[in-house]
Amino acid sequence: MAANPSFSGGYIVRSLALGLNVDQAVTHPQQHPQPQPPQPPHPQPPQQQQQQPVERIERRQSLTQRLGLSSASSTKGKEQQLADTATPSSGGSGNDEDIEADSQHKQQQSQRVARSKKQSKPAKIECVDVCGSDVYVGTSNGRLLHYSVAPVSVETEAAPAITLVQAVDLLGAYSGKRVEQVLALPGQNKLAVVCASTLAMYQLSDLTPLATAVFQPIRGVSCASLDERIPRSADVEAAGLCVACLRSIQLYRLTATEVRLEQEFPLSSSVASLSHYGNYVCLADSETYKIIDIRKKRSSDGDGELPLLPTQQPFQDPETGRIVRPPRPRTLVVGANEFMFLTSSGADMESDTLGVIVTALGEARRGTLQFTAYPKSVFYDDPFVVAVFASGKVEVHDTSQPDTTLVQSFAFADVDEHTRPKRLCSAVGAFVAIESVVSETIDADVSSIAGLCQLREKEDLKRDAVEQGILEPSGPGKPLSRVSRARIVAVASDALYYVVREPPILRVTRLIDDQRIEEAMAIVESAQQAGSPARIPGAPKTAEAQYCIQLASLTCLSNMLLDDALQYFRRGLMDPRALLHLFPDIVDYLGPLLVPFARIPMPSRLRAMFCDIGDIDALISRGAAQLLAEDSSAEQAASLASALMANTLEVLERYLRYCRSAMRSEDGALDGLFSPDALPVIDTALARLYAVNSRHDKLCALLQDPASAVVSDLAAGYFLQAKHYYYFSLVHKAQGNVRGVLDAWRRIIDGEWADERFGGLNEYLQYVQLTDSQSTMLTEFSWLVDQDVGAALQLLTHLTDQTVELIDADQAFASIETQGGDGPMRVFIERLLSAKHPRATHYMTYLVTAYVRQIAEYYSVDSRTDNLVQGYKRAQADDLRLRFRSYLRTRSSVDEGAALHTRLLGILIDRQSQYDVQAVLESLDAETVAGASMHIERAVILVITGKTDDALNALVFDFGDYAEAELLLAAPDNPKSLARLCPQEPPPDLPRSVNRLLRMYLDIGKTRGDDDEMSARLVSDLLRRFADVLDPSVLADVPDHWPISIVEPFVCRHLQALTAQEQTSDIARSLNQARAFASKLENMHAVCDKGPITLDYSQTCSACNKLLGSSMFVFISDTSEIKHISCL
Repeated sequence: MAANPSFSGGYIVRSLALGLNVDQAVTHPQQHPQPQPPQPPHPQPPQQQQQQPVERIERRQSLTQRLGLSSASSTKGKEQQLADTATPSSGGSGNDEDIEADSQHKQQQSQRVARSKKQSKPAKIECVDVCGSDVYVGTSNGRLLHYSVAPVSVETEAAPAITLVQAVDLLGAYSGKRVEQVLALPGQNKLAVVCASTLAMYQLSDLTPLATAVFQPIRGVSCASLDERIPRSADVEAAGLCVACLRSIQLYRLTATEVRLEQEFPLSSSVASLSHYGNYVCLADSETYKIIDIRKKRSSDGDGELPLLPTQQPFQDPETGRIVRPPRPRTLVVGANEFMFLTSSGADMESDTLGVIVTALGEARRGTLQFTAYPKSVFYDDPFVVAVFASGKVEVHDTSQPDTTLVQSFAFADVDEHTRPKRLCSAVGAFVAIESVVSETIDADVSSIAGLCQLREKEDLKRDAVEQGILEPSGPGKPLSRVSRARIVAVASDALYYVVREPPILRVTRLIDDQRIEEAMAIVESAQQAGSPARIPGAPKTAEAQYCIQLASLTCLSNMLLDDALQYFRRGLMDPRALLHLFPDIVDYLGPLLVPFARIPMPSRLRAMFCDIGDIDALISRGAAQLLAEDSSAEQAASLASALMANTLEVLERYLRYCRSAMRSEDGALDGLFSPDALPVIDTALARLYAVNSRHDKLCALLQDPASAVVSDLAAGYFLQAKHYYYFSLVHKAQGNVRGVLDAWRRIIDGEWADERFGGLNEYLQYVQLTDSQSTMLTEFSWLVDQDVGAALQLLTHLTDQTVELIDADQAFASIETQGGDGPMRVFIERLLSAKHPRATHYMTYLVTAYVRQIAEYYSVDSRTDNLVQGYKRAQADDLRLRFRSYLRTRSSVDEGAALHTRLLGILIDRQSQYDVQAVLESLDAETVAGASMHIERAVILVITGKTDDALNALVFDFGDYAEAELLLAAPDNPKSLARLCPQEPPPDLPRSVNRLLRMYLDIGKTRGDDDEMSARLVSDLLRRFADVLDPSVLADVPDHWPISIVEPFVCRHLQALTAQEQTSDIARSLNQARAFASKLENMHAVCDKGPITLDYSQTCSACNKLLGSSMFVFISDTSEIKHISCL
């Protein structure tokens, strides 16, 4: 039967035991003789020794007597008869023997009567007390039963398994009598039993009676109550027991080793109901409800009794004349020093009844409860009072409400009389829980969700509970607890029920079931914020919170609310392995790496939701059908399904990425929230998802991450099958499989495989170089030289000399010659030369001719040659001793042609024995004829071949490298001179060489009239530097139109040598005067004829339009033009 609570945290009913047959509980029950009542009175505690002896009556008045309906004589006669029976005569021992025999006879007769009643009438459950999983039952036929019950689940109304542990038949005077009350005290290992108005004590562990030295049964007990200020738990050392015995109250202190009477005080009437809290006792006697202050009773400070309201009295029905007994009075503790008692407007069970709540001082501080009838039993579960009625109805009243206190009602009306509750008893340490919240695994030989769904329909599956892990569960009473403390047991004739508040988590799950996700998550968030902060930042505070969030995430996923699902996946830390099981393709891809779905720990309800979803294809089909209109085409459906699949894969990728970062966090805060074997699964699945979702950068980073846990074989197999060849190579790269990477890239470069993600030869070369393996680079060079000469030559620069010596030069030469041309060939041969390859000299002539052709090709572009030569000429104008070779070196870093010239000259000069000079000369002649400026190279070859004169002509007349010619002819011993290239010829003497050079300089002006200025400068410089070598007769060859300044230093030098110093000085002075006079005369003529001439730094030559600079210039008076001397 299910209760329908109308308020948050309402009560529900769950079966504890149904159809208990207490008659046939055991075949051979253990029988313990019931201890006989003691003969002497109980000793009083020390503080009570001075009190008056308690007045006792042997028999209470009958109902007729109390109503005054019988004559005094008959009453007196009955009392006299009772007194005669109770008072032994003063006769001898024979009379005592007769009395004893009569007593034994009556006892045997009562046992026979009890056994016959027991056989004729089935036994019923009368009272119960529960301690955890132990249930102690008292029956109507004088039997104590100890059961062990399995955990009770909120999610099923079926009764759990219950096992009889022990059964005890109460013998002696209590045989077959109704057990009125059982009170279990786990902390003291005691079980108090009230049967036949006698209270006895048993060991709770084995139901053996306490020894009479420890406790002697108490007769005349009408009711008993525990001190509810002291909790009933195993941690409590002592408990308090209040017993109403005849017309007195006895207070006992119970420990594990003793039961001690601590206080006793008399009452004026017998007690019908009793409640005890601390220093106060609330009771109902035959006349009134009252509260007794135990302290006042102990100190004799007043009577200590506070009357409340009269109890209902029996009355005579005026119609039938019969005596009507009112319902039994009820009292109970409803808080600290607070009590409730019932009062009715009528004398029957159907009358309206009030529950009056008062303090120990009699003050009513809470509202009065209104019951529709007189309850058969009531129980307080703070702050609620639960009442059960004869009809099977149950009412729950909230004592904290001032007015309307009824908050819930439900009924047992659909059950028969035997299973309808008649009494509410207490339970301690008992709980009911939602088992579907507990993580579990299933022992099943299936790996997929579909297989598990099919299997669970055919057979019951073996489930193994799993510890919650590092998330602590919520305890009873917490906002999201899955557990509720069971404190109320409803007792029927053959059934037991828990009346328990529903676990708080049920409200959240109910909202989720109603698709009210936001409301449910608001409750979860509120519970998360309450109390202490989460032990693990970023994780749910409790396992129940995680369960609720995961439940919401799967609900959102079922409704295709993908963004919300992702949010709750992250907050609830859903096991990523479980989500992967929704994707059949990924499950097949991961294979045995992915743990079977049945073995993934998760609550049963979550597993059921996974089974309801099935797989992602089915989910998308359902989602697309809901979103599409009925008249949608198949193309529209396919397009929508494709978009939903892409979105779903993106959500999966993002969540796996989140899980990976959480597991890889530096602080390790989330360690343990996921299974350690989840990381390889996550990384391997991400590798595929990155490829599917075109996350190139992320996939490359994942595969190249040193901490990556990608299972290479699975990823490589998928990439190869999906034709993601580049990613296939990256897997090998992550493994350090260099050969696998290069083989894959070779096939892509060859065109066998196509993958645009590959970075081409640049990436290929970079990787080969990073391998830092000479053998690998040599192998790849040999292959690459047939594919791309330029790339092969780049790789060649990273080979050591020892590795270069191992190259098959002829094969490489053939490939380069076919594909590359002179430039690549030149680079290759130079590298062979630098490494001293055995075949290097064989290709030297080709190298030189290749340089010649490359230089010629370079200078085939217009103006390149002119720029180089003119640049040299301008520099030479400032420095006549500047050689072209020196100028080339200064220009090599900025002019490629100059660099080629420099390298070629270096080879020609340094390796003249390693190439064919004649072939090189022919090549130079050919390119020179074609217009390339190769004069300096020709001069070098001519010197090497011994044609020094031709070399001089080339240097002086063809190109104008005068400094180089001067070194060759006049300074053959200079290390920079080309003369060292042909040491077999003896150098000419210096005078002859200088004279020859002078003649050549003079011929420059004759053969090239435009170079007369340069000729004059060269001659002047030569005369100045070699005045001691040249004969004065050379002055005869100096042109007459040259200024006297050209030869002046030379003439002065010789005059000084021929005449005395004084004469030389006169001559020099005369020459200076003559020169000065001539200069003044010319200036006077010019000033008279043309006026003064003014120049500035911006003045240009009229012939070449260039600045005059520091060069010599001439003013032509006829035309008023200013020109360089060299431009005349």
